[in-house]
Amino acid sequence: MSVMNDFSGTGLARWMVGCNTITGEGSEAKLLEQVAEWLEKAGFTVFLDRYDDGDSGRCSLSAHLHPDCEGGALCLAGHVDTVPLGTMPWKHDAFSAEIIDGCLYGRGSCDMKSGAAVMLAAALSMAPRIKDRDFVLHLYGGEERGCLGSFHMPEREFRNIGAVLVGEPTGARPLTGHKGALWLNLSTSGRTSHASMPEEGDSALAKMLPAATRLLDFAPAGSHPFLGRGTSVLSTLHSGLNSNSVPDSAVLTMDMRTVPGMEHEKLREEIRSICGEGVDMETTLDIPPVWTEPENPWMKKVYGLYEKLSGQPANVVTVPFFTDAAALRTKLPHVPVVIFGPGDSSMAHQVDEACPVAQIEFAEKVCLELIKDWYAL
Repeated sequence: MSVMNDFSGTGLARWMVGCNTITGEGSEAKLLEQVAEWLEKAGFTVFLDRYDDGDSGRCSLSAHLHPDCEGGALCLAGHVDTVPLGTMPWKHDAFSAEIIDGCLYGRGSCDMKSGAAVMLAAALSMAPRIKDRDFVLHLYGGEERGCLGSFHMPEREFRNIGAVLVGEPTGARPLTGHKGALWLNLSTSGRTSHASMPEEGDSALAKMLPAATRLLDFAPAGSHPFLGRGTSVLSTLHSGLNSNSVPDSAVLTMDMRTVPGMEHEKLREEIRSICGEGVDMETTLDIPPVWTEPENPWMKKVYGLYEKLSGQPANVVTVPFFTDAAALRTKLPHVPVVIFGPGDSSMAHQVDEACPVAQIEFAEKVCLELIKDWYAL
């Protein structure tokens, strides 16, 4: 880890981008252990959650400023893990954290180390001014693998939270929600044989294809005025090991995106009915949609601060992809959640990923003002 002397949002973002936290390859723990040291010096009580016992590099962080105080804390939350670099060459080194033409380059600069850095900078800056009330910072690992870190975080770390800001890249605009996700593995089994003697076998693929054909036209029923309609995609189909054998297994994966009002268990029942006998089902991801009414008093404050600082109207905006806000919603079902952070979401996971420095600076300003408003500073 490099020596830090710039604890602004931009300075911390550059430091974070320089840390390899690629899911399954880099170390979330090394980054978060250093963050924990800074937070403890600022007065926070820090818990490091090693959410994967089989890999010491997988880690999330929860920090409470005054954990024994009642009164409803503001929670800033996001993730520090990133996706891999991809196979295409990068023009700018993925870990050099260069600033070129006003943009910070590197893996995670957009999704979402700049947002995490903004929240950390705000937490370190405002901690000395917050007395007799708790203030919470959550930095998760494993978001890119289905929000593993946020779902694993113990319930006790969500106590006394009254509102949540999730710092995902939104173009530095406040978002009111996103779709949920239901991922299914559908499988069939059979008996292998030589392809020249198919009568000796039992093709798992032949059992799967009729179900797959019926599912092509499936779409979750219902819609939401701002999140739109649910979607369904058959994403992968794997069967057999070689061309001259009858396949004895087949697995079809299905990705559904849902909106408020859609019950995931009812969707599973529909899929079971469409597939019929002989098709087994496994749920690999079950993340609810996230939605906070724009008329919620705190959301109206968020909108007002955004409009004051940006000079732009705060329209009701949502996104189709999921974030750690989904895990927070399951544990805090009635708490307002806003998604707000620097970076254009279209840059996420891209080669030569980048985030405008101006958005980092603006997001930090908004974050500081939200903290001041929440704690009447």
